[in-house]
Amino acid sequence: MKHLYIMHLCTLMLMIGSSLGASSLTAYDNQTIYKTTNHVFSYNDIAQGFVRLNDGFTVMPSSCVTMDVVFSVSGSIDLRETSTIRLLKDLTFDSGVTLTTGGNIDGRGHTLQLNGDFRIQAGKVLHFNGNTIIDAQGHEIVIGENAEIFVDTNITLTIANATIKTTRNAPTYPPLRLAATTSKLALCDVTFALADDFLFQSGQFFIHNDVTITGTSAFVYHSPVPSFITKNSCLFFDHALTFSIAPATFTDAPYSLKNTYTDCNFIKMADETSQLYLDGCTLQTTNTGLRISRGTVFCDDTVTIKTDPTLTLTSLSLQASEGNDMTAFEVAWSPDGKYIAIGTLSGSPGLAIYYFDGTSLTRVLQSNTPSHLIHWSPDGKYIALRSGVYAFDGTSLTQVAALGVAVCVRWSHDGKFLAVTDGATVRVYKFDGMALSLLDHVDGALVDWSPDDKYLSVCVVEDSLRIYSFNGTNLALVATSAETDIDSLGTTQWSPDGRYVAIAAAAFWIMRIYRFDGNSLMPIITIDGLNPYRSARWSPDGRYISTTLSGQSLEAIYTFDGATLSLIPDTQISSGYPVLSDWRPDGKYLAVANLGTPYLLVYNTHFTQTTTPQALTKSLVLGDSAKGDDYDAQVRLLPGASINLNGKMLYDNIDDWEAGA
Repeated sequence: MKHLYIMHLCTLMLMIGSSLGASSLTAYDNQTIYKTTNHVFSYNDIAQGFVRLNDGFTVMPSSCVTMDVVFSVSGSIDLRETSTIRLLKDLTFDSGVTLTTGGNIDGRGHTLQLNGDFRIQAGKVLHFNGNTIIDAQGHEIVIGENAEIFVDTNITLTIANATIKTTRNAPTYPPLRLAATTSKLALCDVTFALADDFLFQSGQFFIHNDVTITGTSAFVYHSPVPSFITKNSCLFFDHALTFSIAPATFTDAPYSLKNTYTDCNFIKMADETSQLYLDGCTLQTTNTGLRISRGTVFCDDTVTIKTDPTLTLTSLSLQASEGNDMTAFEVAWSPDGKYIAIGTLSGSPGLAIYYFDGTSLTRVLQSNTPSHLIHWSPDGKYIALRSGVYAFDGTSLTQVAALGVAVCVRWSHDGKFLAVTDGATVRVYKFDGMALSLLDHVDGALVDWSPDDKYLSVCVVEDSLRIYSFNGTNLALVATSAETDIDSLGTTQWSPDGRYVAIAAAAFWIMRIYRFDGNSLMPIITIDGLNPYRSARWSPDGRYISTTLSGQSLEAIYTFDGATLSLIPDTQISSGYPVLSDWRPDGKYLAVANLGTPYLLVYNTHFTQTTTPQALTKSLVLGDSAKGDDYDAQVRLLPGASINLNGKMLYDNIDDWEAGA
């Protein structure tokens, strides 16, 4: 009987609801709902059965619509930035479907099928907060300028049979971003056309079948955890591209291993049928090196391999400064590196936001909102301040949730949770874009999220540093430090790879780094007795720590190698009274909040080529003979191909390599 109604849709459709009133749509057996106008869904509405949305739909703010429909969807989709589409079965988008605003998709393991090209408008962010498959069926996924597909923590997004086209994005704000080290991207028969340098900041990718990267830019692998090329699959880099392995770590040892060791297997191949195909492009590694212990590497045309481009931070120089009408206490870069928020403990204005073009600063906003605490949401759409959560549109702030009086605020890496302290208690809230819902609380004065959002570091005043696990709802104590020299006048921050926690405790004049192995904390470095340390902040690549000394005219940067800290003399700032610093997400600039005038200083970070001889194990290593011939990586130079080697390369196979196809 259902088949009869499907076959005669045009004659049997029932026109229900021509207005834009919010309502669920359910149609079974003897009914078909055909909407000719854009339909508006509200909180927990559902579209179910023989429902045809011919002109798209809108979901009211912070609402969720459940889709369980037989027919495809046409037109534009408006998720009002904060709303969610939840799938109970596969859903089909017709040709020309456009996401006009940001929002969320929870696929619940189902497939979003594309009958035509799909576009995300400029500046919009589409979060995937449930496991989802996108089957583009040969069509294009077009990501507009400064727009993002954002994969949340512990979520897998699979994109198949697609051409992903990007437009210009800030390198630190990539068009496709994984929130945390536990986020995953699976690509199957995909062409990824880069319009700009693409920074793979976190998480893991999985290559299935053929995946081609095109363009004239760089694909920079910055994640501290390894990615995979599966059996019978090929990752292909086209002419003029650069594939740069620059992970924010010096080890891929898992949490469960108590001793840190160096292992540079950041691109793992399943067996000899897994392929990395380099066609007239550049393969580049940094100080971590890269070991390819399995699979086949094809070199076609002229391939350039650079294994010794390691740059070392040597000095700072003042690029820009601004402000004489407030006393700065806090500074924070936006995720795209375009804006700097500066805040004060009291007085007016309490907050200023500047646009930075790489050369100069332009104030775009000032507010009397108390804001000595500032933290941007990962998508840059919100700012958490002392008094609440505010939406930021580039020129103005709109409060969306109140916090009371806080002394530390930190977003989770997917922006779904906010940890807030009032100096005595850490509270974890769930954030839906419109409101905060309290989940759990523990004692503590300072807090920060680990890069995988599994843990929080919590400083308890004159007690200990504590590590809590977080399961999305509750906190559970995992580890406690033996030291009690902790206070609320400093900072706590995880290293980018999640293996270390740095704290600064001004009242006790110490700065300390702990090693975390998943079960316990071990102090490995302590600097004390000289000056009260106000802050300790990791650089984006985890190689450096910037510090400020409370009450003194000094900002300094140290090199960190996993065991020691070494002061970089030419990074000491001795003008004004720096209180806090923050690295731009690409590490090219350091913003400093100053108690004097000017209150905002932006420094260039200058790097020079290292003079330290490169170890072979830190170069490009092919194979792993110690593990047997199953770990022979095959290298094949196709006819007419050549390799330009800048640096070192170690061939560590049991068998000889081959030239020719």
